[in-house]
Amino acid sequence: MSREMATRRRRPAQPVPGQQATPGPWRSLLTWVTSGRIVGLLLFVAATGGLGYAFTDARFSVQQIKVEGYQALDAETIAELAGIRGHSIWFVDQQGALARLKENAYIASASLTIALPDQATIQIIERRPEVRWQAGGVQYLVDASGKVLDAAQEPAENDVLVIIDTSHAQLSPNEHLDLDAIQLAQVLALRLPIELGFTPAQIGWDYGLGVYVRTTIGQTIVFGQSEELERKLAILTLLLNEQTEFSYLDLRPATPFYQYRPEMLQAPATGAPEP
Repeated sequence: MSREMATRRRRPAQPVPGQQATPGPWRSLLTWVTSGRIVGLLLFVAATGGLGYAFTDARFSVQQIKVEGYQALDAETIAELAGIRGHSIWFVDQQGALARLKENAYIASASLTIALPDQATIQIIERRPEVRWQAGGVQYLVDASGKVLDAAQEPAENDVLVIIDTSHAQLSPNEHLDLDAIQLAQVLALRLPIELGFTPAQIGWDYGLGVYVRTTIGQTIVFGQSEELERKLAILTLLLNEQTEFSYLDLRPATPFYQYRPEMLQAPATGAPEP
């Protein structure tokens, strides 16, 4: 065999033009590893599995609910009103929960915070009862805006203003009462003892008359609404200073109306005031 022939045998085969060599499986795997593709695939699979676990596992549902800012209501009642216990923390309808909370007459505002893995914090601001409104023999707790909160469960303390409603209407939470009447009653409860020297035995409200007060000796004094209150107080002061006798006094007209019926001073204070 000639040297030329031996050289030809050792020379590697040349690829056919237009045809590429196919790498072996190990070479392909090595290429995937060095290019980062297999790492990216593994990360994608791990992330997908992790998200599926987080979204479906019961450990990521709301179980612990902390309530802050409550006094009149109790924490469990507030938690139940929110309606989020057992819901996935990823899909809690916060706006819906806040809307349900605000349906309660006691709750003026509320906020909701979610935290991993299963916690929720509800912060509320409650309305405070300012006065009691008595209608049909039932005393209702009423806040500063005139909203009915609930029926009172205990008798009123001596320093709590009770407004007597002669309409005998049954009230429900979230109803709004005459705010001007409430504010006028509060003003009279403060000013009459200080400025005129007498404490009303009763402050009431009537649909036709508005706000009125009854004295300890049975006199009825009708104020109506808060408009021209200074004029009304000045006239009442004048009549009291002059020791004018009256059983019924209506301060609403420009020229006040009053009359004296001794038998009315002995009548029990029930129903709407009558002249």
